[in-house]
Amino acid sequence: MNATPQPTASDPDQSCAPQLDPLHVAVIGAGNMGGPVVRAFLAAGVRPGNLAIANSTPASSERAAAELGATAAPSRAEALKGADVVVLGVKPYQILDLAAEIGEQLPAGTLVISLAAGITLAQIEEVLPTGQSVVRAMPNTPISVGEGAVGLMRGSAVTDEQHALVHALFSRAGVAVDITEQQVHAFIGAAGSLAAFVFSIIEAMTDEAVRLGLKRDLADSIVQQTVRGAATMLLESGMHPAVAKNGVSSPGGTTVQGLAALEREGVRPGVAAAMAAAAQTSREMTGD
Repeated sequence: MNATPQPTASDPDQSCAPQLDPLHVAVIGAGNMGGPVVRAFLAAGVRPGNLAIANSTPASSERAAAELGATAAPSRAEALKGADVVVLGVKPYQILDLAAEIGEQLPAGTLVISLAAGITLAQIEEVLPTGQSVVRAMPNTPISVGEGAVGLMRGSAVTDEQHALVHALFSRAGVAVDITEQQVHAFIGAAGSLAAFVFSIIEAMTDEAVRLGLKRDLADSIVQQTVRGAATMLLESGMHPAVAKNGVSSPGGTTVQGLAALEREGVRPGVAAAMAAAAQTSREMTGD
């Protein structure tokens, strides 16, 4: 592998992490999930000229590379040449066929990162050459702005150096945590799919702000900033959400009346049901 270990404090579980500047990365499928991963890797220090995108067509690769600030590969084979890391960002139903197709083209020592939900490490390892290093990564889309979450699952052949490399690659994604494949279903409900649920709630709050009399651009701004501020407040203070909620709930005031309405309308069980449905669908996709 081309990466050279350098001291860093970004990962408390590692005494050093790889320098990403000389690393060569191939991303096969820079779409809804592959695209944010590209942004996260570039933010972490991968050079744009060393990050090759290979989509389904050369034109698609060119568009994605231009949008993301990376390099378009003329072909999948060219993208794989000399790659230290290969990211598989295609749809879950395509992942095993793709892995089987590229197995013999992978340079020695390459680390494969799969973004596919529902496809286990064992399934991927089975179709790749024996001893191939594979990591599963379950990111959410806010990693593209450095405010997301990634669940990382380590394959049986992954070395400590490669494990540190994966954490370095996702070091600017927001939060990157090691999880087991048994935990991935809960992670999808709590992070992977949760961003979409938050987007839906923000949309509902913004629409109601407009109904109450605010202009759309003002409603967008104050709702999004308030959601951001509430999350940042919890993250930076370590305060329990219930304590923070009670701190702004005066007896008989506007906030407690609003909270009572949320409870009457079943918002809490609705959110729980959405997360549980996402987790259950993940289990079904995996066959658990």
